[in-house]
Amino acid sequence: MWLCDVTTELRVAASSILQPKFSASVDEGSIGVVVNLTVDDRDDPATGAWRAVYSIIRGDPTRSFEIYTNPDNNEGMLSLIKPLDYESLVFHTLLIKVENEDHLVPDVGYGSSSTATVHITVQDVNEGPVFFPDPLQVTKMENVPLGSFVASLSATDPDVLQSQSIR
Repeated sequence: MWLCDVTTELRVAASSILQPKFSASVDEGSIGVVVNLTVDDRDDPATGAWRAVYSIIRGDPTRSFEIYTNPDNNEGMLSLIKPLDYESLVFHTLLIKVENEDHLVPDVGYGSSSTATVHITVQDVNEGPVFFPDPLQVTKMENVPLGSFVASLSATDPDVLQSQSIR
């Protein structure tokens, strides 16, 4: 499921980043591809000198994101693997690094990697109430008279920033 189709370009080795910062939005509770990153690498395609290796080097302490390289076109697919919660944190800023699979020749006058910053905004989604505890186990004797008290139920609304009521 594509949450956002934002594309940026990074240049690997001897080149500079074309778009060093960009933004995307995701709905809270979603997973899937957030952003596609493309690189400009002029080495022979499908070689270790052409293949890009992406990594998240900052901004993901909960390990909610992963980045994969598409072997056909060298794109980096930044994906959410754990749903984000709007009420916990609205903005995420990731620093992404890309480098070649093969190491560069020593003493070459250009950088071995390139970076880009990804700003992700979590969009609030109305969530239903949550019972506590869930499940609630109740034990009663048989033949309890109609209208007898069975249990007291408790629910909370996770959307603490929205004014709502539970009925």
